[in-house]
Amino acid sequence: MKKALLSGLMIITSLFAVVSHAEQDVPRQLVENASKQMTERLIADRQMVQSQEYYIEQLVDELLLPVVDHVYMSKRVLGKHWRRASKEQQKTFVRAFKQKVIRTYAGAFKAFNGEEIRYDESRLNKKGNQALVKSQIVRIGAANIRVDYKLYFKKDKWRVFDVIIEGVSLTKSFRDQVSMSIEQNGLAKAISKLADEYKSEAPQVKLGGHAWGPYLGKHLPNYGLAAEIVTAAFTRVGYKVTIEFMPWSRVMDEAGSGELDGSIATWYTPERAKSLYFSDSYIDNKLVFVKRSNDPFEFQSPEQIQQFIANKGYRLGIFDDFAYGKEFDQVKPLFSVETREYCSQLFRDVANKSLDLALVDHWVADTELADKKHIAEHLTQVAGTLASRPLHVTIPKSSKNGQALIDAFNTGLKRLKQDGTYQQLLEQHQFPQ
Repeated sequence: MKKALLSGLMIITSLFAVVSHAEQDVPRQLVENASKQMTERLIADRQMVQSQEYYIEQLVDELLLPVVDHVYMSKRVLGKHWRRASKEQQKTFVRAFKQKVIRTYAGAFKAFNGEEIRYDESRLNKKGNQALVKSQIVRIGAANIRVDYKLYFKKDKWRVFDVIIEGVSLTKSFRDQVSMSIEQNGLAKAISKLADEYKSEAPQVKLGGHAWGPYLGKHLPNYGLAAEIVTAAFTRVGYKVTIEFMPWSRVMDEAGSGELDGSIATWYTPERAKSLYFSDSYIDNKLVFVKRSNDPFEFQSPEQIQQFIANKGYRLGIFDDFAYGKEFDQVKPLFSVETREYCSQLFRDVANKSLDLALVDHWVADTELADKKHIAEHLTQVAGTLASRPLHVTIPKSSKNGQALIDAFNTGLKRLKQDGTYQQLLEQHQFPQ
């Protein structure tokens, strides 16, 4: 047991210690860059490392796994049994092995004391597509420890596929353990036992949301832009997010009863703030009017609306239970307001003259009109924004760790914006900016 722990520690210290030289040797530089990123985050996130037991696992997953080909390592570990395994068993094994690698690295990292590491230049094979990077961990009062890395080059990148400590291959030692388990238990049971043993133990956040395309929805890529931003922000600080879709009223009920931790998407009101913690906003929803193309309605200001629609009996469609804000409250008395459950109903009823206007988010309007050409040809989005409604994660104040969850999300969101991930997500989802 002690020998295994020491081996794990040696892997980590050799990967992450600061190196005194920095020649332009790409395979070796790959390891050194991972070291620099990891040590910087450990320093910057010291409080989270100390307060969140599984945060180091998140750092390993985020910063180190991208340079390690754990899928290829999984195939090497399972060896001749890989082809015998079903596709589902292969996926299960890869997930479990990835978690095993993460946990090994994270556990050993806690004992790292910043030992000096000396790296030799990479040695390439004749084809130049594999490299061996040798290193030594320099210990005071004890023998140095040899740690070597095997990397391969494929699809324009170098990746680690094995680590050799004092002549012992990490992949081979894992393969021996797995082979013994297969001999004793059979393939299916061995994989199942490994999966049970190496599940992610990151703390979970369970959030509810009302399907609201293109921001949220079961059938959207990664559940939609709002879901992906929130998940990425929580993941960045060591949490695993689960999202359940249900009507808004049920989200509030289950968050209040503790069945959910909170809501993934909420607009602010002073009344809601009495019982909910609000996160920093992560998207601004711009409210716009949609009308029939031949309707002369225009929006410039609440005063202009009042003059334009006086005594005309304009019927305005909105969603029920949406906190449209004070700007809407100011103009609401000017309209005959009706509610609908879905955006498609709002737009259909404006087109067939059951309603005169609909008030919706600008991206919702763009998406709905683009998807339904037969209705879109009769409708148009009115220029001008009635209000901007920031979107928040909310956690009930009755939750004992509610403020901690909000603080964690805010920290993760800030990091997404700092490193460019936030902007990338907006662009990937084609959010209009």
